[in-house]
Parts: sequence; structure tokens; C-alpha cells
Amino acid sequence: MARKDQRNSPGKVVLLRDVARRAGVDTSTASRVLRGDERKPAKQETRERILTAAREMGYHVNSVARSLRTRQREAIGLIIPDAANPGFAEIFRGVQSVTDVAGWHVIVMEDRPDHRQELGWDRLVLEGRVDGVLVLTATIRDKLVRGVADSGFPIVLMNRRSTGVPGSVVMNDPKGSEVAVSHFVKLGHRRIAHVAGPSNVDTGQRRLAGFRDAMKARGLPVRDEWIVYTNYTEAAGEVAARELLAKAGNDMPTAIYCASFLSGIGLIKALNEAGYSVPRDISVIVSDELALAAHTSPPLTTIRMHLSRMGEVGARMLLDRLAGKPVSAIVIPEMPELVIRGSTAPPRA
Repeated sequence: MARKDQRNSPGKVVLLRDVARRAGVDTSTASRVLRGDERKPAKQETRERILTAAREMGYHVNSVARSLRTRQREAIGLIIPDAANPGFAEIFRGVQSVTDVAGWHVIVMEDRPDHRQELGWDRLVLEGRVDGVLVLTATIRDKLVRGVADSGFPIVLMNRRSTGVPGSVVMNDPKGSEVAVSHFVKLGHRRIAHVAGPSNVDTGQRRLAGFRDAMKARGLPVRDEWIVYTNYTEAAGEVAARELLAKAGNDMPTAIYCASFLSGIGLIKALNEAGYSVPRDISVIVSDELALAAHTSPPLTTIRMHLSRMGEVGARMLLDRLAGKPVSAIVIPEMPELVIRGSTAPPRA
């Protein structure tokens, strides 16, 4: 009697680990067989068991094998932390300007380290869907990123650095903070706060370090109650504003440099709800120049950080890595620039 086809229910995504479990093998063995990798061939009986399980479960064997049979260098993954953040669209444009010319495809995938499941973006690696990855989600000590890098798989970090990963491309974040502080001081501000990025992310640490150095160079105090940490989202910016209000009480700063565009929008919203007007009571500068900045209320003064350029450099580095060339930690040479709009003004007398 023929064995009944045991496909999964419609709509369910079949993962590599599901095939491996049904075939009674480990994930790496299933991956090698399904990718057609003969460097460490499996026994014929094991191979047939894996292929049968994949066929019965509706796993797309052919789509995986095809990428290995064609040019071997066909697609790269771009791993971003938040698809709602328009800044990542700018980075993607830079990446695509390089990959289009080189004839590569880009697979974009959202990954939030605090919500990681057993298999996140690393499934692109394990299933052989990409030949390399550009990762914008790495924390300073990121086990997943370190594991992929240690395996020898081509990986380049963008806008982040992480322990043990040699290839990275970042912007001059400390200089961006210095430009913001300099503008505040020229306007007459001396009471300046900073809404920093997450403490476990290299970008946030470098922007905070730049803020501290810029304040110190001008003889201005950095007050602990005027430093708050937050994620790069609008909701997190609102939370950060409420924390700043609670810590400062009636002794509020007259200017705030926010390390993220979206959290800056949330910050202003919460300040308005608390009765503060921007820029009449508090001036605000946010990192990253986006087209949306001209249409907020008030229009945002920003620090242009050349996101698209970073995407170009990161993509070229990954293609070099795939070609067997060494990689390094790069800070792009383009300097951050101030874009003045309506969210900054001299402090009230």
C-alpha cells in the first residue's frame, strides 16, 4: 500500500529543522543534503530519507538547490531591526545600488534580538538561501552573530560592531553628537540632555561617548538625570521623555539631542503632552536626516549621517568577502552634517 502523503497543513511554513526531525537526522546533515553539498556526503539511505521527508512535507528543495547550482553567488541577506524605521530604506537603497550593478539579489528580513526565536535570520544561512549577510541588528556581544562569523560564513555588520566579528561599516557617530552639541551651544544653550540608544548596542554607546566628549570640550556638565536610554522607536521615545521628566522634575534642560529619528518624534509628542513646547521651551535635534523631517511638527533639525553611503560601502565589503578578500572595521569618511529646521531655537531668557 502506498504511503499517504503527509504534507503539513496549508499556510504553515516548513522549516529545515522540521524536515530534519522527521528524517531523524541533525539539521546540518539535512542542510547539506538539500543544498546538494557533496563535501561531506551522507549515506544513500540517509539521503533518501531526508529527501522523502522534504517532499512529503512540502519543503521547497528545488529553490534551495537552484542557488547552489547556478552561480553560487546569487543572493545576500540584509537583516534590519525594524521595518517601520524609514532610515533602513535609505540604507537599502545604498546596498541595492551596488548589488544591482553586480547582478545580485537582496533578501530583506526583519530581526529583533529581544524577540529572537530558535531560528531567525540564521535560517537564511542554514538553508543555503544566501551566500552572505549584511546585519544591522548585532548587539555588542551577540552570540548568534558571533556563531555565524566563527563558522566562516561571509558576514558584514553595518551601523553596528560586535565582539569577534572583523567586518563592519559604521558612520562617524561621535562626530554627529559633536555637531549637535556645537549647534546648541551656538544658539546659547548650556543645559543639554541626551536621549541615548540602547546600552547594549555599539551605535548608541558611540553617540553617547561623542556627546560626553563634546560637552566636556566646552566645559559643560553632563548630568546623570539628563541622560536616558531607549530603543530606536517612536514608542520608546515617549517612554524616554517621561523618564527624563520624572528624573529632572522642574529642573529641565533647554535642549535635547536624540540618538534616533523615530524616538525623537516620540520624545516631542510626550513633551508636548507634558506642557512643553518645542522649540520655545526645549530645542530638539535628532540623528539621521530623512525626508519626513521636513513634515513633522515642528520640522526637525537633524544630523545627516549618510545612511545610503554606508549601505554602499557595506555591500561592497560583503562582495569582497565573498571573493575571498580580507575585511576590516571601517568608519565611512563622510562627515555628519547639520540640517537646521524648526525644532531648534535660542533658549528663553
